[in-house]
Amino acid sequence: MDLDKNKIEYQGIRQGQIVNEIKGDEEMSRSFILTRLVNELGYSPDRIEIEHEYTAGRPHTNTSRIDIVVRDAEGNAFLFIECKSPDAYASDDRDQIIEEQLYKVAGMERTEGNSVRYLVLYTTAETIDKVLDECIIIDTEKFPTFADWEVSRDFSNTLPARYGKAQKTPYIKASAKDLETDFSNEMLNQLQTDLHNVLWGGGGTDDNEVFASLTNLILAKIQDEDEKEDGDTYDFQSMTFAKDGDEEFETNEQLFERINALYRRALKSKLYILDENELQKSYVIDSKKFSLSKLKYAVQRMEGLSFVDGKNSLSGKDILGDFFEGIIRNGFKQSKGQFFTHINIVRFMLYAMQTDKLAIKRIKEDKELPYMIDPSAGSGTFLIEYMKFITKNMKYRNRNADGYNALLGTARAVKDKVLSDWFYPNHRENKWAQTYIYGSEINFNLGTAAKVNMILHGDGSTNIFVKDGLLPFSKYEKETAPNALHGSDKNELYQNREVNGQFDLILTNPPFSVELDNDTKKSVKHDFMFGEKKNSENLFVERWYQLLRENGRLAAVLPESVFDTTENKYIRLFLYKYFTIKQLFPCLKFLFSPILRQKPVFFLHKRKLLLKLKHGTMLGIAQARSIAIL
Repeated sequence: MDLDKNKIEYQGIRQGQIVNEIKGDEEMSRSFILTRLVNELGYSPDRIEIEHEYTAGRPHTNTSRIDIVVRDAEGNAFLFIECKSPDAYASDDRDQIIEEQLYKVAGMERTEGNSVRYLVLYTTAETIDKVLDECIIIDTEKFPTFADWEVSRDFSNTLPARYGKAQKTPYIKASAKDLETDFSNEMLNQLQTDLHNVLWGGGGTDDNEVFASLTNLILAKIQDEDEKEDGDTYDFQSMTFAKDGDEEFETNEQLFERINALYRRALKSKLYILDENELQKSYVIDSKKFSLSKLKYAVQRMEGLSFVDGKNSLSGKDILGDFFEGIIRNGFKQSKGQFFTHINIVRFMLYAMQTDKLAIKRIKEDKELPYMIDPSAGSGTFLIEYMKFITKNMKYRNRNADGYNALLGTARAVKDKVLSDWFYPNHRENKWAQTYIYGSEINFNLGTAAKVNMILHGDGSTNIFVKDGLLPFSKYEKETAPNALHGSDKNELYQNREVNGQFDLILTNPPFSVELDNDTKKSVKHDFMFGEKKNSENLFVERWYQLLRENGRLAAVLPESVFDTTENKYIRLFLYKYFTIKQLFPCLKFLFSPILRQKPVFFLHKRKLLLKLKHGTMLGIAQARSIAIL
């Protein structure tokens, strides 16, 4: 092999077509496996053939080639190998390759009078100090046709030595067979496409049920990676054998039980579901709506990737968050009362509230970042954009020669927080979010998605409660501290009702005119001034007051009916009394399609001086300050 001249020469093996040029990484993968087959796995070169050509049709005009055939003493194909470059292996449709380039071409081999034992889709995987095999090996004695294999998708991943049995080496933490952490955008785009085509394909299942099942599986995978010690075998993978000595793959039911156990542990540790009865009734999928074969496919497509430490080696940045946001956009169908806010509107709201200036003020004066909450978090868009905003503006902007934000001053206590506690090391630059960002969401599927979304964006495990955002504060429980949402005190200026008063910022788009569940109906009658009223968005207006500290800031999306109908006069008076309104921004209706009415983006601050409330001062709409759209 001469890499400088891109030349290669194979000796001692048969060549259906002479190969003497390295045309890409696929040839590098082929040369590596050929070396392994001869020097390490015990196969004789004279039984190895490359570029064997098959013809079909009348006349024989259709030709196909297979990259490598390893034959036994009778001339039968023991290993039937299709090689790919690492990029193609990651990004191409593997099912199509297995069906078209392995099963169909193997059929041509059989027409020549030879049997075929193992079909192999192969590439190489590089680590810091070694090159490894990456392959799917299918036993045709168990799965003679692609249709047979497609049902179970059982495969091995360890090349057999000396005509032995192909096995599957499990993924083990901190071993030579650990999870892949270096991703490309092409790899994740193909993964998203493959999952969508298989899981959402075929009909018969509601889109949101498929979305929920996939989200639950990703949550289980994250739990698996979080809890494993070095040397532990990962549970989130399809095992070759159920136990040592077996010669059968584990059943789909066995795989389901193991993944389901992971999922229940995740519900407890990550979604703060502590009721054992509720946990025992929870399942990672509904097997009546999401088949176990689809479960297995999803596990096999994701098992080798790290959903905790994965990143792009070129940029050093996490790209799994973008991957999951794509799944949300394509997989979740919005229903009544559930509407996603466009990302540009969220960013506008952040700048309009001068969130960057607030953060600098809090850091310099209190050695804290602003506490932020969305009590109707949906899939977590507001939470994620706030997290990105703070990291970008506090870590990367206004940097001096030392790489430090000059606007934050030089106090040692501040520098220690910025350079150690909050934004470093670089691969965990969002870990501050686990203390300062909160969210609640009553829709279980969306709440789970919000949690997964935040984790995949590297948040360090934020405080997401899959509960109604209008519950008493004592209901927001979790096993670990801190928990800024749990406490409350009576407020004499608010009819002696409980207020939390811990949050600097609320960014939110509450559900419109949705029916409250029975538990929430009971609690709001006692905890809210307007608990007897029917509009859910108005109850959230009260909840915002309960959550914000003095001078806290709020940016919300509300229906215009709040501002111009007689039935909502009471909530307008509440707003004038308890908040200083800074600006209303009417939005064009297409921004929130398919809603047909306009929805203004509504900016306001909580009143600065509660003393004015004590003396009965009622302020109207304040002078609007100048706000730039960035």
